[in-house]
Amino acid sequence: MKDESIFELCASVLTRLGFGGESLVSLIQKWRFFIEECKDGYRWDYSEYLNDIRCRSLLQRLLEEPKIVSADEFKEIFYELACLDDMFKSLLQPDLFIRAGEKWWERGVLIRAGEEYCFYMKAAHGIVVENIGC
Repeated sequence: MKDESIFELCASVLTRLGFGGESLVSLIQKWRFFIEECKDGYRWDYSEYLNDIRCRSLLQRLLEEPKIVSADEFKEIFYELACLDDMFKSLLQPDLFIRAGEKWWERGVLIRAGEEYCFYMKAAHGIVVENIGC
């Protein structure tokens, strides 16, 4: 029963946020996939980037629930999340952030990306991003 209540709590939180079709595991998978896309140079525009990165914000909302973050059932998953976060941080330009007050993953700027992302960063923020030349 304990396992079910923790999983139900996750489902409840995500449903309240409008993402009832998601789970902790599906969000981790999406975060991993997104990071893999960024490793090769993110090929979409900045609005898609913000949409794709939303999975990390949803994971954070789950981490903010004391019963979820302290659940033994999720220790390995949260360890994996920490590893994925470190991997993503390595893809961001060091000490360069846009928009104050947001989470680090929302403020960071990729080192390498496709033309549309690069153009946006240069035009909107004056930041040069290495263009992978799609």
